[in-house]
Amino acid sequence: MHEQTSDNIVEKLTIKRSKEILNDKVKMEILKMLKKNGPCSFGDILRGLGISQPAGTSHILELKLLGLIEKSADPPNFNLNSSRYDMLLKQMDD
Repeated sequence: MHEQTSDNIVEKLTIKRSKEILNDKVKMEILKMLKKNGPCSFGDILRGLGISQPAGTSHILELKLLGLIEKSADPPNFNLNSSRYDMLLKQMDD
């Protein structure tokens, strides 16, 4: 019998949630914006998508937790993790 480790379970949940992001318009727009424009501030993302601060915080936090975006310290911008983004888009084909 195949033993499931906590790492395997976390990986499966991460993949499942990442696939759900493909159906989340706002999260996909954030990722596309970062892909097109490069690093953006939180305010730039909010203004660019016309979303509220609480909604933006929620979307950004989840994208960070899934490793799809990273935050630089100086200046404080969000950057796309291109390799993870490409993996996410590849899942669309699977």
